[in-house]
Amino acid sequence: MTVLLLVGSTGDAQDNVTLQELQAIESLIAGKDWRALYTYVVANPKLTAGNDPLAVELRSFVDDAKRGLLNTFNAAPSPSAPPTATLSIY
Repeated sequence: MTVLLLVGSTGDAQDNVTLQELQAIESLIAGKDWRALYTYVVANPKLTAGNDPLAVELRSFVDDAKRGLLNTFNAAPSPSAPPTATLSIY
């Protein structure tokens, strides 16, 4: 899904993000592992650089996480993921 989004998009996303990074993001989203996604995105700041659709969405995700709003994703986490309602990023 993420790969398809970027293949059809224009801008810096295709230049800045590798296929491995896209696959990692897609896997974390599919597993609803929001804590790991947050950690991954913060550890790779280039993912939020620019104005391409992926960067915009990832910045929004990080901002929501910082405000404690991850439970608004309204989806159950994968069995191995911790509950998002108790996520503490600090």
